Amino acid sequence: MQTHTFLILHKDLQSKHHLLWSAVLAFLLWIPHTLFADVSTLERIAEAERKASYVGLRVKTFSSSRGTRTFEEVVIHKSADVSYRKVVSAVGERHSHEGSRGRDEHRNDNRRRDDNEDRRDRRERNRDRSEWRQVESPFSKKQIELIAQNYNLEVSPSTESIANYETDILTITPKFADRPTKRIFFARKNGVILRVEDLDAEGVLREMFVYTRISFDPETVERKWQIFEKEIKQRPPRINAISLDEAKKMLKTKPIQPEYMPPGFQLQEVRSIRSRENDSILLEYTDGLVTFTLFEKGGKPPRLGDRERRGTEIEIGGQKVYKHRFGTTDAFRWSGAKIHFFLVGAIPTAEMQKIVESVIQKTKQK
Repeated sequence: MQTHTFLILHKDLQSKHHLLWSAVLAFLLWIPHTLFADVSTLERIAEAERKASYVGLRVKTFSSSRGTRTFEEVVIHKSADVSYRKVVSAVGERHSHEGSRGRDEHRNDNRRRDDNEDRRDRRERNRDRSEWRQVESPFSKKQIELIAQNYNLEVSPSTESIANYETDILTITPKFADRPTKRIFFARKNGVILRVEDLDAEGVLREMFVYTRISFDPETVERKWQIFEKEIKQRPPRINAISLDEAKKMLKTKPIQPEYMPPGFQLQEVRSIRSRENDSILLEYTDGLVTFTLFEKGGKPPRLGDRERRGTEIEIGGQKVYKHRFGTTDAFRWSGAKIHFFLVGAIPTAEMQKIVESVIQKTKQK
């Protein structure tokens, strides 16, 4: 009787155990499938942007320390290597007037600063309207791998039609604090990006573009290309990808890489910048969406520009460092024994200062 009861209980427990493991197995299988499905959507979007041909008009807006700028630009995209954009009109512009505070004390300095920035803005607008600029294909294989590691991806259907195309939404949210969120509206039919919204860590929209018109008709794209090609001036790039060994030869010393790295960031690329004076290199780090760049240059110290002069002189790791605003974030400039450094990126100031300190300490150990 006892043996019979034990067998019944054992059989019952075995059945429950089997059901539990079946549920766990199903859950484990479901999670990778879901994640893979959303990563595969990003891969599909990247592939569409590399291979699709289209021509269109889009409205773009972005915020900086001076306010919000909105303009319309034409885009011609034949392939990953043949993709250009040009501003055709300024839709609207709003300037922030931070310098107006304390105007009784600093009125002349503020007026001079505003005049200089207004002239620079006019030059940039005129250049944008007269020049075609190359558009890089978004989301390389390496970027997709890092996005999958550092961000959550979720695909959802959209009821919004953009430029007469049905869309779905890929939302990319951070796994770490103080990182941005990106929302990509893409054509359900072919995966081409039709709208992008970039929100900062507080959820404030910082940059956005949306197509108001777009055509995938091959004849239309080819006809427009024959017109635009005459205006496009293909110049040799001033910035080229190089190896760390090549960077060492340029600087005549080994490039300094930060000891401290924010979670999820990796070295993406090393590039050289040709100039009339000493050539310099830049080390670009990314977590897939956010980047920060460390410029390194030998020779004489670079002259301080208006931004640096208006900045603040601080001390980090026993070293004099110039800190100033650069767009919506802070930038840092300082000099070591043989190398002059400039750090800029869309990451929190506290993280930037940790990177600066780690570079300074490593320079002293060299």
